[in-house]
Amino acid sequence: MAANNQLFHIDTLIVDGAPIAFEDGSGTLRGAAGFENDVVPSASGDDFQRRKRIARTFQASIQFHAGVDPDLFSALSEIQITARDSQSGRRALMPKCSFGSMGEIGKGPVDITFNVLAAVQWL
Repeated sequence: MAANNQLFHIDTLIVDGAPIAFEDGSGTLRGAAGFENDVVPSASGDDFQRRKRIARTFQASIQFHAGVDPDLFSALSEIQITARDSQSGRRALMPKCSFGSMGEIGKGPVDITFNVLAAVQWL
């Protein structure tokens, strides 16, 4: 691996072609590999591993303001999301996403989860 010690920090979020205001540091991608490996203990000898598929999700705390309609987010289906780190120029392109869930509204930024339905492309 390269000697670059800079961490990927999402600071720009584009949802369905439009930039979205979100709380800095709240954008996270979970399950990016699409699978996990579990250990299967053996009765004797070496243990084994089992690969299992897991869902990919992207979550961010969206800053709702007068121009943001919560219904627009819940209607999103089969859209593209781009999460960018402007410091390094690195991007995570999620080409096929749909609305997953929405957190509580009225206490500040609202947690929105998108289901990532295709493999993440790292650009």
